Amino acid sequence: MPGNSYPTLHNAMLPGLVGKEPDSEPPIDLDSMLKLTATPWSDCGKFEGVDLFLADPHTSIDSTKEDIQRSADKIACYGLLVGSVVARVWPPVGGGSAMVSEEERNNLHRL
Repeated sequence: MPGNSYPTLHNAMLPGLVGKEPDSEPPIDLDSMLKLTATPWSDCGKFEGVDLFLADPHTSIDSTKEDIQRSADKIACYGLLVGSVVARVWPPVGGGSAMVSEEERNNLHRL
């Protein structure tokens, strides 16, 4: 459709971290993830951005606004956009279901 640039395709960054270590392969570093994401994967398409996952080692949940800006600048250097910032819901990175204890829910609210 001429003039219509939607929908855009974004790569979720969490697969580079989820399911990694200690009994599997190491996490995929951020630069490698961005390089692979920015590389066209076919004659007709490529990822236009990423969904940034707030989890170490890519982006700490305790990042400051300045840290997030540095991450966004790095992502932009690869010609990519940030589509969303993904909260930590995977237990090994400090997240979990909202249907748990009050203390665990409070951990999710500090985002």
